[in-house]
Amino acid sequence: MGERVKTGVVLFLLYTVLFAVSQLYQVVPGLSGLRIQAMLSVPYGLIFGRLGAIAAALGAAAGMALTGGSSNFIPIEFLGALLSAYLPFRIWQGMRSPREPYLCVEDQRTATMFFVLSVIGAVPMAVFPAVGGDLYQVVPFPASYPRIFLASLVCTVAGGFLVYSQAAPRMFRGAGEALWNRIRDNKGTTRSMAVAMLRIALTGGFLGLGLAFIFPNEFELIIVEYVMGIFAALLFILTAV
Repeated sequence: MGERVKTGVVLFLLYTVLFAVSQLYQVVPGLSGLRIQAMLSVPYGLIFGRLGAIAAALGAAAGMALTGGSSNFIPIEFLGALLSAYLPFRIWQGMRSPREPYLCVEDQRTATMFFVLSVIGAVPMAVFPAVGGDLYQVVPFPASYPRIFLASLVCTVAGGFLVYSQAAPRMFRGAGEALWNRIRDNKGTTRSMAVAMLRIALTGGFLGLGLAFIFPNEFELIIVEYVMGIFAALLFILTAV
């Protein structure tokens, strides 16, 4: 228990710092920073499971509070960070074979899997702030979502791969192996549930892009609000599955 707490605190502090640095440059002024912290999301989930997801969520909330962000967006950033790490973890747990206790990116198949998980990790990082920005009438969804999604995607794919390629070997087969074996998250996922999570996340994420390009940059677009609001609610429900 003590090792989990100590590890969680380190992960929390690192995520908080990157979130705060990310806020120095706004990709959507008043709503979203550069999303540098997204490079930690998938590695946190794949390596540390629920511990990593909770640390990311708390780090995002703390970072938002420390940088003077609106209190309305603290729970929004919390959920975005939580699901950005949690969904890739759960999907991988359901898709992996019994001979793969962890994801080792070493061939085309595993590289493709990491890429797909990184895309999924980018979706909640963009959906929640974009939907929140629209509901609170800060920035219309069509104006914010594509930019936040692109920034998140670059960081989860490129930045996430850089972090994971350095951290995973050390945690799974190197100096951190003993620690990882003691704190590893063994929560399972059925293959059918993993496929359902994957489909929901990808469909909703790219549906959001389609709506953003079809509709004008305006508030109170009923179709956009209902469709993306329901999708955000579905993502939230997945945390309890």
